Amino acid sequence: MKIDINVDMGESFGRYTLGDDEALMPYVTSANIATGFHAGDPLVLERTIKWAKEYHVAVGAHIGLPDRQGFGRRQMDISPEELRSDILYQLGAMDAFLKLHDMKMQHVKPHGILYRMVGEQEKYIDTFLDTIEEYNKDLYIMLHTGCEALKRAEARGLKVAPEVLVDLGYDEQGNWVLERVKKARSPEEVAARAVRVAKEGKIDTIDGKLVDVKGCTVCIHGDSPNAVEVARAVSGAMKASGIVLTNVINCLES
Repeated sequence: MKIDINVDMGESFGRYTLGDDEALMPYVTSANIATGFHAGDPLVLERTIKWAKEYHVAVGAHIGLPDRQGFGRRQMDISPEELRSDILYQLGAMDAFLKLHDMKMQHVKPHGILYRMVGEQEKYIDTFLDTIEEYNKDLYIMLHTGCEALKRAEARGLKVAPEVLVDLGYDEQGNWVLERVKKARSPEEVAARAVRVAKEGKIDTIDGKLVDVKGCTVCIHGDSPNAVEVARAVSGAMKASGIVLTNVINCLES
């Protein structure tokens, strides 16, 4: 049994530090690195890429809305044309640094409310998929398992990496609950949820029920107050349960 642990990171800006990205690296297999729209800056982007290379962590572009003040978690009524150009701009920025460090982009994962916009909203789904296919059809598209965008991506023959967000709440319909500000969660509880997702394909909801989920990767948010402790607990629990931790490509192509 194999699974990927992905973490959102690279979200510091200038002298303002958010999260401890280097400390997270030993416990993850894929890094979603901010590309400068919702968070991050060029120095942070390159520094985080260099850490990922040092720790043998696969890299993906964590694209977002141009909303630093709201950390990319506020809905914006952008046009499909704007969405396309914003995505291309962010992917190109990351690829420039990856090229210099002899690395390749593994995946693309939207951040915050953009995750819901391109995953579920009819206005944006096809533009998002068209853009990824046009730019690099070998990129894995990382979105919530079962969402409409992943269904259409699979129908097109695009590569998909369904994920489960183990440090967020879930409702009865199996939808994750957006948090404006990340809360600290019990590392042991998150780790137990992650193991259950990997072994049973289930996750508990905010009302105490279990719903079916199926993913090749589980997400931990690097901006949560105790992200390092959570990542350490998840990694340790997975290994103790006999689950092999590896990046998305190795999970799905080996």
